[in-house]
Amino acid sequence: MRGLRYNGGTAIDVARPVHARGRMVQQNFGKGGTGMPNHRRDQRMLWALGLGGFLVNADNRAIAPMLPAIAVALHTSSAAAGLLVTAYSIPYGLFQLIYGPIADRIGKVSTILISLCLFAAGTVVCGVVHTFPALMALRVVTGMFAAGIIPTTLAQIGDRFEMRERPRAIAFFMSLSTSGQAMGIVIGGLAAQFVSYRVLFLVLGIAAIPTLLAMLRQRTQPSLPRSPGESGGAEQEGTRGRMEARPLPLRERYRAIARQRRAWLVYGLVCCEGLVFYGGFTYLGVYGVTTLHLQYLVVGLLTATYSAGAFFGSRTITRVLQRVGSTRMPVFGASLMTAGFVLVWAWQSLLGLTLGFVVLGFGFSYCHSTLQTYATDLLPGGRATAVSLFAFSLFLGSGLGPILFGDILDSSGMHAMLASVMVAMAAFGAVCLTLTRRGRGAGAGTSAGTGTGAQA
Repeated sequence: MRGLRYNGGTAIDVARPVHARGRMVQQNFGKGGTGMPNHRRDQRMLWALGLGGFLVNADNRAIAPMLPAIAVALHTSSAAAGLLVTAYSIPYGLFQLIYGPIADRIGKVSTILISLCLFAAGTVVCGVVHTFPALMALRVVTGMFAAGIIPTTLAQIGDRFEMRERPRAIAFFMSLSTSGQAMGIVIGGLAAQFVSYRVLFLVLGIAAIPTLLAMLRQRTQPSLPRSPGESGGAEQEGTRGRMEARPLPLRERYRAIARQRRAWLVYGLVCCEGLVFYGGFTYLGVYGVTTLHLQYLVVGLLTATYSAGAFFGSRTITRVLQRVGSTRMPVFGASLMTAGFVLVWAWQSLLGLTLGFVVLGFGFSYCHSTLQTYATDLLPGGRATAVSLFAFSLFLGSGLGPILFGDILDSSGMHAMLASVMVAMAAFGAVCLTLTRRGRGAGAGTSAGTGTGAQA
């Protein structure tokens, strides 16, 4: 027996419950139809998805240190070669708005598979072409397809994991994904120095094969049924009903999101986070070279310590959530990011920069993963659409931040720029504190394994 009812702006498909010894079980989620989640399989899935995110970010960041080599090989100027970064980043940001509705329509796993396959093919061809216009066109294409991977993956994690497990799963995925940003700079510099930029493109494209194979196996595995406490309309009648969010029409999805004060809150916070964090983080390499007089390779290796902080932050986020609480987690993460920039500003040394990178990794992991968890629960009936808007908000902020703080760097110098980043990050933490308190009644919070509501 099936029926359709609406709750909180979301269409809920109500199916007859399945019982085993008087308890509802999750149908076909574990092996052999036992109804028990297979955590090992979920962990393999996270590693596969994380590798996909790593490749996308590595492909994005690795090209910057390779620009001089590309300019020489393709007989163009360094300024013209720099347009390759723009050719990738603009479609990457804009097309995130398109893939969300597509994923809600045809399925998240299918969207990830198609996007990753075409991204990998485009990346491989980037290593084969011998003219600059062809490479420019291919970077546009790969940016278009790369846009469908990370936001859709976050939505898939939201479908797959209960709220209490979701922050750790998202943090783990993001630790691998953001590692691609840091390591991309390192491997790009090494490839340009010792081999060829063509080799790196080929390796990045071929490395997508394990993720593609893993995701093919995921296509036959159902998403996790919504738990009783999750917001967005997944309630159970008594202890028996099993309900799944059925995708809303596209116009209704955007209307439902626009009506939520909590959605505007989350998108505004992540835009400000991207503006301040990336506005300062972008110039830490310049700080290492110009102020500390470090070599480019050393700066690239130091950037990897940020990835280490983000990775260990993902492994400790559950324990920290238990102590801090999910509503205060963005404030705690912003405080750590402020401390990281303070270390770099006040302790002008190699050790100060290293410790700053590590603390920034922990802080960004705690803050951003929590905001992402909120985004995955804004609209279960249009989860990919909601997450794509979240990703676009981050992209918007991270694009404006380097422009804003770059102007301060040019006009007032590195010391003043770092000081302004510190003040701005402290202000962001204060905004998180004020707005999270105001938002406690705005959304239906769910426990994130902490006993605390997961409101924004």
